[in-house]
Amino acid sequence: MAIYHLSVKTVSRSSGRSAVAAAAYRSGIRLACERDGRTHDYTRKRGVVESFIVVPAGAEAWASDRSALWNRAEAAETRKNSTVAREYELALPAELPEGERVALARRFAETVVERFGVVADVALHEPHREGDERNWHAHILTTTRAANENGLGGKTRQLDDRATGPALVEGLREVWAEQVNAALERAQVEERVDHRSFARRGLEQAPTVHLGPAASALERRGVQTGVGDVNRAVAASEEAREVVRQADAEVIDLERERWRRMPLNALQWEVNTLLPDREAAKAAALMADPAYREAEKAAETARAGEAKARLDLLEATETVRSLNQKAERYQGRQEPTQQPRAALRSSGSEGRWGAIRGLFSRLGGLMFWRQDKEVSENPESKRIQTQIAEWTELAAERQGVLDSAEKLHTEARWTVGTLYSRIAGQVDEALAPEYRRYSAAQSVLDERIEEDRQRAAEAEAERRNEEILRRVDAEIERERREAVEQQRRAEIAELRQIVRGLASIRPTEEGIFRVRFADLPPEELKRQQDLLERYPEERKSALKAEVSERELQASSREKDRGFDMMD
Repeated sequence: MAIYHLSVKTVSRSSGRSAVAAAAYRSGIRLACERDGRTHDYTRKRGVVESFIVVPAGAEAWASDRSALWNRAEAAETRKNSTVAREYELALPAELPEGERVALARRFAETVVERFGVVADVALHEPHREGDERNWHAHILTTTRAANENGLGGKTRQLDDRATGPALVEGLREVWAEQVNAALERAQVEERVDHRSFARRGLEQAPTVHLGPAASALERRGVQTGVGDVNRAVAASEEAREVVRQADAEVIDLERERWRRMPLNALQWEVNTLLPDREAAKAAALMADPAYREAEKAAETARAGEAKARLDLLEATETVRSLNQKAERYQGRQEPTQQPRAALRSSGSEGRWGAIRGLFSRLGGLMFWRQDKEVSENPESKRIQTQIAEWTELAAERQGVLDSAEKLHTEARWTVGTLYSRIAGQVDEALAPEYRRYSAAQSVLDERIEEDRQRAAEAEAERRNEEILRRVDAEIERERREAVEQQRRAEIAELRQIVRGLASIRPTEEGIFRVRFADLPPEELKRQQDLLERYPEERKSALKAEVSERELQASSREKDRGFDMMD
């Protein structure tokens, strides 16, 4: 599987290191250090796959020369404990081909160069022949100063600042994880890496410790190291945890079957009772831990000390301010008005009496100097000035006390926070089985609620479909009945026309009618006969009406004939 690793280190003179030596070792070349006159020859070093330099835009040609670059980096630092270089150590995915690994290291170096404006010296190393064959890695050595057309400029201190450094390193770690995952995706490799710790990802797996080159060499020779023992203990504890997790999973699987058979309201009640009270457990653990209680008491004492030191400093500064105001008021009461002096000084040498006025001005200045001296030598003024000096010194001392109290309070709060995180982690670890059981029960409850919702939705959909079908059937039936009725009315109307067209209609004593059709084709005759047979009531009514109509017409014709004969 792909391995994630990114560490940020410094090359500092305080530890006896040199940027020129570090660059020569990582690139496997020979470089001479102009600062101390030493030559660092690592041309016999094996395992250097490729090395190159990434420079910011606008940099001069010297930045691309490894010897000139690192000798300038050494010359730019003057202190004996200066940080002369910064190193980024990266684990390259063994799943990628060599060209992709080189491109990946170059991409991250370009990110660092663009972000900080420094020059990056990149060296890719292959795994040690006796080590882990997956240990492809890169060393990116960067300057600590930004490069420009004049050489190396100002120091880049963002990563050294306690306020901004951790956040910047975390951001770079996230960028590296994204770049690695993008390269793995392009290579169609399913593995992915994550820059976050197991704890931040919610995993119960204990992290191992990076062996490093020295411990790895000893372990390869069969010599067990302390770091190796830690990793072996982690592996053993992980095996034990895995056994516990498997047993816990089996119990939860049995519980799932029981939860699935329970009534929904009973399952809801059980889920509510299974939720661990983390806050209560954490509060009990905090109160039961003597170290936390002592640290909290120390933090409270430090807070009270800081508050007292702040009040003492406020008292001293207010006293100094009050004494200064008092001295100013006293000086104003003792000094004569400045108007005569100003008048004498402003008169100058203008006009006829200029020389005399100048003489009086000098005499007035001497007089005011004597008065000022008398004021400054006054016992009351001396006492006020002495008090101001004493309270000013006391305010400076109290400022130092406040700084110490703030530092002590900050350290105490940091200790409390560290202990709190440790205890909270222990509580979470102890409650992990209960949380797993609660989560499993909650998932079963959610599944059953979702199943009920789906069944209700399906039933509602089925009801709506049935309602729609009923409405459609009713509409179809209505239209069918309307069509039948229209056909019946049309046939009845045609029946009356057929009756009118009969050749003869003769009623009988039995109340029936004998009819004779006109000469018609056989098919039409058959159709009209069937139509008369289909509606017996309407036929009988139509025949009666037609007989009456014909009798009426016959009677009318007889009358007309009689009138003709009389004429």
